[in-house]
Amino acid sequence: MGSALSHFCRFVGRFTGSRRDQTVDDAVPVDPSIPCESQTTLAEGGVSIPNYELIRPIGQGAYGEVWLARGEIGVHHAVKLIHKHTFSDRSPFEREYRGILQYTPISRTHHGLVPILHVGRNNAAGFFYYVMELADCIHGGRNIDPASYTARTLAHELDTRGRLPARECLHLAIELCEALRYLHSKQLIHRDIKPANIVFVNGVAKLADVGLVTHLAEAKRDPKQLGTEGFTPPEGPGTLWADVYSLGKVLCEASLGPAALQGIPVSLEDIDEEKRGSLALVTEIFFKACHDELSSRYQAIDEMQVALMQLQDRFEDTD
Repeated sequence: MGSALSHFCRFVGRFTGSRRDQTVDDAVPVDPSIPCESQTTLAEGGVSIPNYELIRPIGQGAYGEVWLARGEIGVHHAVKLIHKHTFSDRSPFEREYRGILQYTPISRTHHGLVPILHVGRNNAAGFFYYVMELADCIHGGRNIDPASYTARTLAHELDTRGRLPARECLHLAIELCEALRYLHSKQLIHRDIKPANIVFVNGVAKLADVGLVTHLAEAKRDPKQLGTEGFTPPEGPGTLWADVYSLGKVLCEASLGPAALQGIPVSLEDIDEEKRGSLALVTEIFFKACHDELSSRYQAIDEMQVALMQLQDRFEDTD
């Protein structure tokens, strides 16, 4: 453990970048304290979705908006609307549509992915949409009050808690690694893993905001630089390794707090020596996942998953 702790100390505070930087299609939360009437009460252009009541916007991005919606039987969902006119040309609009079609059946077969429940398209009005499982509310969990609903994301957890205990980070890492491993096994990549795109549903962490999910072959033909600054590797996004790097960055922030990604020295004075040792072992894996040199990282998400499982066994043996 001594070598791990020494390694840990050398790396703390060396990360730069901020998760507050947005992608071109990052959903920005809408302030629930502002009355719905002063935000928007109808989707852009008076858009309506069959069998769903659009209640109020809960996220806004360059390519579309996310709405809190209620189905005919009263269950709440999230609906994302993507408008063709917000793209510079038809290609990226069709790219996002193809990505959602590829992802939808896969999303329903793994507990670590936010399932897409329905995809629709209105060519005359120039938009498509998809209906998703709604994240827990930070106030009421699965008890959704439309007036105060705010999604429980990892970003919110870190904003309110600062950093998570090592054991909790390890559990979170194992869950997210398994979800990403499954996605990669289907030849799909996420391309925008960050705290804001990890939501909790019934308390379970899931990969969300799937607007940039695409097939590996499609990503090679896509020249656009996607992803979020601070979570994108030096060689650029759009690969399996880039997803692993992004997840490593997320987990470093979760274990050390937002300051770790902002170049601010991290104080560990509030952590006792035993817990500091556990933190060192956990972050050693996270640091390797997001090493600047590609050759020094895990070469596949499976390798990172194995390392995490071995550490979990080690912790259980010492309990």
